[in-house]
Amino acid sequence: MQEIKELQSVHRALDKMNLDQPDVILISGSDTGVLEALLERIRHRLHKDIGPFETVVFSGEGGDESRLQQEIFNIPLFSPYRLLIVRQGEELFRNILASKSIYNSFLHEARSMPDRTLLVIQYDGQPTKKMTAIFHDQLLHFITRDLYANQIIDAIRNIAGSLHLHLDEESIHLLRESVEPKNGAIESTLHRLKEMLDEDQRRQPIGVEQVREALFPGMGCNSFALVDALFSLDHRTVQRELIRFNPSEDSFFGILKLILNRANEIRLAKSGIGMGMNDDELLSFLALKNRPPFIQKKILSRLKAEINRFTTP
Repeated sequence: MQEIKELQSVHRALDKMNLDQPDVILISGSDTGVLEALLERIRHRLHKDIGPFETVVFSGEGGDESRLQQEIFNIPLFSPYRLLIVRQGEELFRNILASKSIYNSFLHEARSMPDRTLLVIQYDGQPTKKMTAIFHDQLLHFITRDLYANQIIDAIRNIAGSLHLHLDEESIHLLRESVEPKNGAIESTLHRLKEMLDEDQRRQPIGVEQVREALFPGMGCNSFALVDALFSLDHRTVQRELIRFNPSEDSFFGILKLILNRANEIRLAKSGIGMGMNDDELLSFLALKNRPPFIQKKILSRLKAEINRFTTP
């Protein structure tokens, strides 16, 4: 069994995998949402190197353990390759592990899997040693986990690079603040962003407005533009965005939260300036030290203008 904990290592392993022999990929842990992106990569390679192939999907429903056992040992008659996908594997394998006779039978079948077969298993949580022992040397085990705060930006850059997307620094930090700290969530958002762009747009640096469209698809009202306009007293833009507000798609409470966050940021900045803080101290006070310098400068300039705008003489 080979255990991998880094997404890029999984990509390399998939690209080097010998398609002539049977293999099993187990995706476990707290970020099994990476399954869809990995399946897309697998399908791309199969189409390129094999051509047509058969796909069978199991959803963890009752009786799927018997179907999977039968399917594993079947030899495809009309396709040169089989891709077997198990979703919610923790449900399916719970029944297999609960019965000694079923487990032993499955153990025999799994280790006799025909060539040119790939089994991909999604398993929320941590599989037991008894479960992973079923596949033994055939198993590539990708153990997913949430990203630490200092890993998120590198993950965004790596995934964007693999998709040939060039994000500007402000877009990267918007993603860092808006997306769950999981490779799967980041990859899903960037795939959606890529699909929104035409070939010419993909060659250009991607800005925050395009990223916001990917983060909040289908919004009638651009909440960020509305709040920016509100605090810069841009009445025309405020009116335009309020007219576009769609109760079935837009979140009134989400807009209120953005307004409250902005007002609190101005309050803290005004307090810091009132205490005689210099710009460097103010950045620390506002928890902005991890931002790129040009974004820090932009935020401080905006905050000082807003303090002047909303301070009564």
